[in-house]
Amino acid sequence: MSTNDSSAADLPEPADAAAFVREAETAVRRVAVQGSASASAWLTGLAAASAIYLFALGWYDRSDETQILALSIAFAAVLGVLSVVHLRRMGAASLGFSRRFGFAVGGWGAAFGISLTLGLLLFPGVPAYFAVAAVATAAPPMWGSVRELVVVRG
Repeated sequence: MSTNDSSAADLPEPADAAAFVREAETAVRRVAVQGSASASAWLTGLAAASAIYLFALGWYDRSDETQILALSIAFAAVLGVLSVVHLRRMGAASLGFSRRFGFAVGGWGAAFGISLTLGLLLFPGVPAYFAVAAVATAAPPMWGSVRELVVVRG
């Protein structure tokens, strides 16, 4: 008996090998879809929380420091809960996830920072400005959320 004969006995039959490959592909897809759902839920929560925060902020003047601080603490708490609930469940990500997530969160950060800075410095207590800023800030994470679901689920 040659060494090739003994190693050939250890190999699965072609039908079994194909079944193993299908099973592995199914598992990879299931994990990616679950990770995608968690990321999408987090991005949707970020969009909603940011929009509500900015819209509510527009009703306060600069002198309403206590109310602004309370609102800001509540916003930070919501983001913390969203992160604990959704981001910790991400076991794996689909191909291109980092780029899509980076664009969504980076776009949100830029829009949020610009909106907040301009709003607090130039338009304090102007609900119309903060309403527009809320929509502009929510757009990047909502785009990322929808894009994540479309790419992964097809």
